[in-house]
Amino acid sequence: MGQGEGGNAVSALRPSNLPKLAVCPCYESNPVAGPAAERGTLLDTAFRAELLGLEERFVIANKLTADEIAAVSWSVSMVRAMSGRERVLAREDDCRVKILNLTGTADAIVPMKFTHFDLKTGARRNYREQMAAYALGLMGAHFASSWTAHLLFCDQREIETHKFTYEEAHAIVDQVVKSFHDPAKKPNPCEYCGWCAKADTCPARLAMVGETLTVTEPGFDFDALLADPEKLGRFLAASAVVEDFRERAKKIATERLKTGGVVPGWKLVTRKGSEFVDCETVGHHIQRMGFGPVLNAYGNLSAAKFRDLWSQRMPSEKPFPEEAVKHAAPSTYLKQSKTKPN
Repeated sequence: MGQGEGGNAVSALRPSNLPKLAVCPCYESNPVAGPAAERGTLLDTAFRAELLGLEERFVIANKLTADEIAAVSWSVSMVRAMSGRERVLAREDDCRVKILNLTGTADAIVPMKFTHFDLKTGARRNYREQMAAYALGLMGAHFASSWTAHLLFCDQREIETHKFTYEEAHAIVDQVVKSFHDPAKKPNPCEYCGWCAKADTCPARLAMVGETLTVTEPGFDFDALLADPEKLGRFLAASAVVEDFRERAKKIATERLKTGGVVPGWKLVTRKGSEFVDCETVGHHIQRMGFGPVLNAYGNLSAAKFRDLWSQRMPSEKPFPEEAVKHAAPSTYLKQSKTKPN
């Protein structure tokens, strides 16, 4: 997690923001951390504590789920395996990186291998520009002409590696910085809008909402829109923005109604909670009911969870049965492609 220096404009320009700024040069982090960011910080703290062998790692572990503990353990084992016998730096003070006028913090550095690691939680996203910034600063600090960055996507148990020369890293970072400082820059609605502090006031997003709302005007020809690829693409992009605003509006309306307020045409409805039987009770009766029928009722277990259970419960010399892993049929879905602002 990097930290900028100086005023608001500079504080928005920090290594962790570079991937977002590469898509939208007007992006600005929301100062209020959401649940995903808080979880990422907690797992990052657990990762460092485990790597350093700190006593506090046992206290931190109490705040994690079994899946999260397994995710952190996997990440630590990857760092140790890939660093060999070389010293691993993991203290925040040892991992601070200075890049041009910016500062950031890598999660773990192996100086003798000209390598650093960065733990990532949640869905896989692009972090190339952030890793280029860290690599640029670390090459300068360690007098290296090239650097390797390993992204540890702990929830997926996947590693993504980026290798940079000094010139490559500098070009990547410089391009984002120049776009950020361009006085003619324009916002570009993208996948990061929900995290941006300007999400509710962004003129580009508001314009898209206005474009979509014209659907309600008399004479609107939806069939003509569907037949025009360009109009269809704009409509889908604008609809996604409207949906984002709608979710925010629903949250505000719900809170207003809960406190006795009024939203004409809307009311709160309470649904009965779903019924369930906890796993301890099922386990108590599972022998008489039969393991097969009960497991069949529970359904399939994800390969990741089965691997975690195997590593926790089976002898270390017992290899994981890869042949047991089944692959579901691939699915197709629609995703907005990245576009640069005009």
